[in-house]
Parts: sequence; structure tokens; C-alpha cells
Amino acid sequence: MFLVALLAFAPFAHAQKLTPDEVILRNYVLTMPKVEAWATANLDLANTMKAMPASEKARRKAEMEGQAEGQANETIAGMAARLERVPEIRRSFRKAGLTPRESVTLSLALMQAMMFDQIAATNPDAKIPSNLNPANVAFVRKNKERLYARMKEVQEASKEANNDRSDEPSPDEPAPDEP
Repeated sequence: MFLVALLAFAPFAHAQKLTPDEVILRNYVLTMPKVEAWATANLDLANTMKAMPASEKARRKAEMEGQAEGQANETIAGMAARLERVPEIRRSFRKAGLTPRESVTLSLALMQAMMFDQIAATNPDAKIPSNLNPANVAFVRKNKERLYARMKEVQEASKEANNDRSDEPSPDEPAPDEP
């Protein structure tokens, strides 16, 4: 996610022109209902993936990795289009009331604000970059405990969903009666 690092840390002069994606992130306002919808969608997706047979999960993972290759400088629109092509992702976000595009924007804005908050914690003189919405930094500071708890919940569910604990053997594993 080179784009995330650039968006979070690039030192911008106030007069410098922002890219279209930076403008989108600068104008996006985080709210707890939006973050809750995002977390709900991600938990739903993790549960969907967890219930998939290992072979289907492996196929989906390979498909997503193939789409992501060479996308270090990908735009918000490009990331959203990639997510839109995966039915399970599209379904989970729509069920929670979000589009894949808003999900990407929310994810980036949240990560950007959380990263700046961490930097500011160690460097109180840090100035909010012009590509970062100050309201999002205030939102993160006000809701830090709740945000980190939800992020941890999503991360654990995703990790569990990616563990191949299904009863179906992986295509790479030998059958139980094979040497």
C-alpha cells in the first residue's frame, strides 16, 4: 500500500495542489456509524470466507493477488473496481450500506488519521499535512479505544478466515492415505 504511505506522510506545503485522490481523502469525514458499517462488512466477509471450502478460498485469494500485482500506485477508483469484481466483497459491503469505493476511501482515511495520530504522539510538534482532514484526526483521538477494538476484531476475524481449517483438504496437500 505505497499509496497509503504517500498519503499519510507526504509533506505538503499548504499551497501545493493535491491530487484527485488526496482531495477525496481530505474531504472525507469519518463517523462512527460509517466505521461500524465498514467493520460489520469486513466481519461478514471474514465469516463468508471462513465458511468457504479451502479450494474456493485458495482460488479467490489467487484471483485477488493476481489483480493486485503491480498496483503500488493504484487509485481509489482502481482499488474500488478491483473489490467490486469480487462478489463476496461487493455483497458484504452493500449489505452494510457501503459501496466498495466508500469502503476504500474510509479505510484509507482511517489509516491515514490513525498513522498521523501515532506520529503526533511521539512528535507533538507534528503538523497535520494538507492532504489530511483535521476532523478525522480529532475523530480518531476521540474514539481511539473503540476504533482500535473494532480494528482488532476485524483483523482477528480476517486472520481466522484465512487459516485453512476447513475439512476439505487443500489441493496442495496429499490425501490422508498418500505417503
